[in-house]
Amino acid sequence: MTEAPRTHPRIGVLGPVCVFTTAGEPTPVTSGRARSLLVSLVLSHPRPVGIDALVADAWPDRPPQNPNGAVQTQISRLRRILGAGTIAGSAAGYRLVVDGPVSDLTLAEALSRSTQSSDTGYAAELQNWRGEPGTDLPDGELRERLAARTERAYRALQEADWRHRLRTEPQIVATELATARERRPLDEHLAAVHMRALLAAGDPNAALQIHARIVAGLTESLGADPGPELAAAHSAALTYAPLPRTPPPPSDEYLADAEMMTQLAVALRESSVVTVLGPGGIGKTRLITEYIAVHAPMNVFVDLSAARAPDDVRAAVAAALGRGALPEQGTAAAPTASSASAAGIAGAALAHLAAAGAVIVLDGCEHLIDFVVDLINDIRSRRSDLTIVATSRIGLGLVDERVLTVSPLTPERGATLFERRIRALRPGIPTDVAVFGELCTRLDGSPLAIELAAAQLRHLSPRDLLDRVDSRFELLTPTGGGHRRSLSEIVSTSWELLPDSAQRTLEVLASLPGDVRLDDALMFTEVTERSLAEVCNHSLAVVVDHPDGATRYRLTETVREFARARTAADPAREAALRREKVDWASRLVTDVAGALLGTDIIKAFARLDETTDAVLAILDSAVGDPDPADPGAPARLLPITLWRVVRTGGHPNLGDLAEAAVAGCGDPDCGDPDCGNPDCGNSAEIPGLLCATGYLIALGRYRAAGRARAALRRTARRHAPPEHLAPLVEAVSGSPRRLAHVLARASRSPNPVVAAVAEIARSDVAEFAAAPSMSRRSALRAVVAAERAGHPWLTAAARHRLGRGHLLLGDRAGAATLFARAADDHAALGFQEESSRTRVHQAVALSVSAPDVAVELLETCLRDSGDSPKAFVATAHAALADLLVADDPSGARRSAERAIEIVGPPTDAHCAYLHGVRAVILQRTGEVVAARLAAESLRVSLSHLAAAPATNLPALGAAAAAVALVTDRVSSDALAAAARGARYRRDFSVIDLGDGPRSRRTALLTVLR
Repeated sequence: MTEAPRTHPRIGVLGPVCVFTTAGEPTPVTSGRARSLLVSLVLSHPRPVGIDALVADAWPDRPPQNPNGAVQTQISRLRRILGAGTIAGSAAGYRLVVDGPVSDLTLAEALSRSTQSSDTGYAAELQNWRGEPGTDLPDGELRERLAARTERAYRALQEADWRHRLRTEPQIVATELATARERRPLDEHLAAVHMRALLAAGDPNAALQIHARIVAGLTESLGADPGPELAAAHSAALTYAPLPRTPPPPSDEYLADAEMMTQLAVALRESSVVTVLGPGGIGKTRLITEYIAVHAPMNVFVDLSAARAPDDVRAAVAAALGRGALPEQGTAAAPTASSASAAGIAGAALAHLAAAGAVIVLDGCEHLIDFVVDLINDIRSRRSDLTIVATSRIGLGLVDERVLTVSPLTPERGATLFERRIRALRPGIPTDVAVFGELCTRLDGSPLAIELAAAQLRHLSPRDLLDRVDSRFELLTPTGGGHRRSLSEIVSTSWELLPDSAQRTLEVLASLPGDVRLDDALMFTEVTERSLAEVCNHSLAVVVDHPDGATRYRLTETVREFARARTAADPAREAALRREKVDWASRLVTDVAGALLGTDIIKAFARLDETTDAVLAILDSAVGDPDPADPGAPARLLPITLWRVVRTGGHPNLGDLAEAAVAGCGDPDCGDPDCGNPDCGNSAEIPGLLCATGYLIALGRYRAAGRARAALRRTARRHAPPEHLAPLVEAVSGSPRRLAHVLARASRSPNPVVAAVAEIARSDVAEFAAAPSMSRRSALRAVVAAERAGHPWLTAAARHRLGRGHLLLGDRAGAATLFARAADDHAALGFQEESSRTRVHQAVALSVSAPDVAVELLETCLRDSGDSPKAFVATAHAALADLLVADDPSGARRSAERAIEIVGPPTDAHCAYLHGVRAVILQRTGEVVAARLAAESLRVSLSHLAAAPATNLPALGAAAAAVALVTDRVSSDALAAAARGARYRRDFSVIDLGDGPRSRRTALLTVLR
């Protein structure tokens, strides 16, 4: 019991009366009357003491003529010692007014009642007795009251000290009790405590001798029989049998987790009931046995792991106590009305025979929780000095229990365990700590699973074991003899203890990957907060803290795999759960899409990051095994792939997913726009059809893209698309010649989000058409609309678009400023990759005015992005080559070649542009032949790119300019004039045609063709 720092003096009465300063220095009270008044106030605190009572205590022989004045004089003296505000007066009398314990006696009494003192706290407090209390007070009632109260406190502290020390030094405690009993030979309570100390020390004969002597003394002196406490101690001595020792833990120390051991020690000091909680095989029993081995408390270890009925518990208690059976043992096969009496029998036996201050361990309580709770309550009602530790997969639910959850092994400790086992099984096999750590992680840090996996190392290498760990239930089954259970049996036991509703809830949680939010789980029909609580209380899920404050539930992979197998074994249940998952994912996609139009998009982004894997898994299932009752599910879920593309740059099956989404949308032979047939699609499928059309066009699957556009037109005719998607639907499904008209009309929308998106698209179209001024104007209007909408992501995208417009017109300073702001905006939203891409453009804008800063930005981008095969990384390498070409030719060539390795062949205008940069870099660094070969090859590719629709004229013009530079046809060649006319991009200084003839904008396409 730790005392807080004092801010006021404390009165000392455990010896000569004094006042301790806040620094602990004693100040004597010299006036005898003042001492008596002070002690009287201490003994009555916090109640006030009237004038008459104070006069009786301070003037026991002759009261003063003026009692009020005499008392006030002494109170004034005390206030000068204690402080002005420490003694308050009222009509009822005077009382002490202080925070915390008023005296050393009060502190001692509080400590004697505490259950949270350290093992040395009681002994230290006993040292605060500075002599016999009251010797400096006059004889009389006050002195007697002080002596009686301090004696009671001293005895209580001494007994508490004996109880604490009885666990580790029972023989010394018994010797001290013998000395104490010399002064109180007929004290029955002290004799009973002495007898239990002797029993703890293993000397029942000495305990019986003490009983015989005190019984004789009581009969001779008082003619009285011994009381119940002494009779109970006598019965314990008559039935004494040495308690069996708890089996020591195995010799290796892989589980000796110092932090968990410390937490257990603290819990045992702070509570008389501690529940060690965790799933099967996590090491609960091992933790307790290690604690007992280290701290060596007196203990009774009751193994309840095989108990399934009250009689089994009583048998386990009897075995732990070294008895053949407990009295009045019945034959009930399950907890019934007789369970309470059965718990009473077992509790009485434990309370009767356990040593003073012992630790009672109830190991494996999960099968009979209610019975074990009754047993614990019965023990506590009989003995207050016992500490009870229960290990269980299920919480006991006691009001004052202290719960300690056992943590899984860390990968480092799991690897250590694997190394120990592999040395025992195959000493010569090479060890791989990284593989062992990965095995530990995949096995959820479960010591049992690791032990079972290590046994497979007799016939498997660690790497092969890791490759097979996904089939954990089949793999981790012990072979041959032995008592060890399989991993499947351990998890199955926990499953069977769950109520049916909690089993259904666990199946829902297992069906979704990653951590599951509370509100997501509650969207499933069979999930309730109560059933979620049951799953957690059975140690099959844990609550995960998250910065957003929302509750999340996490399963181990072992539990997840087991629950999924249970679901798969019931086809009807699997089908129903699958339909619910599709409904949940569809609502999620719709809700997040709506949130993306609002201002709190950071929250929407976080939601997407958290749920994309789950929705993609449901989408894959809907495509791989279509539900005839819900053919439109792939289209409703397809928009989630956009986020995967944004975050990672792509998805491996976009084309197949897009075609599956189109195939499930509507009946192509139905011509009725008012058709109510659900097979003809609905408005929720429109976003998916938009995505499918865009993906198929980008992937070159033009025939499939045509079917997607037809499905989009058909669905949009029957079901009006949302307002913010209507312009996009018209642009995609209508004639390409009407695209400019559609975008112009959308840019005038009263919805600023729609207007901003339309202006960004118009800016892109204008740039591709080599109209940089128009592109910059549209980008500026996009910035205004996005800021008016208060949409941070659109604002960042519009600023980036405006920066490109400034760069196209040669305003590098303005472009750099806009790129810097856009990059900061993207970073604040969590789009680190988009921020890096924008930083590359910022570096390009700064390459002329601040080349050192540009190099630093590019190197930071490349360091952060690693070897990511993204177009902006290739652009960064090309920009670095442009900056290095004069001072580091070989470095410039390496950077240029790395850019080409990333983008591959020139399949679009931007790739062709980077190929042109490489050709010029080769020429500038002396590789003339290689440069000409690269230019000629690029010239052939440009003729094919010129025939593609929606060609990026400035990028294509820059590639043509590079060909003209390398082939020395800058001044008179038609290709150079056409590149100037197409407003070729001048991002990189190595591509500069200078002044010269200029053709019209589209002449480049004619020349290249």
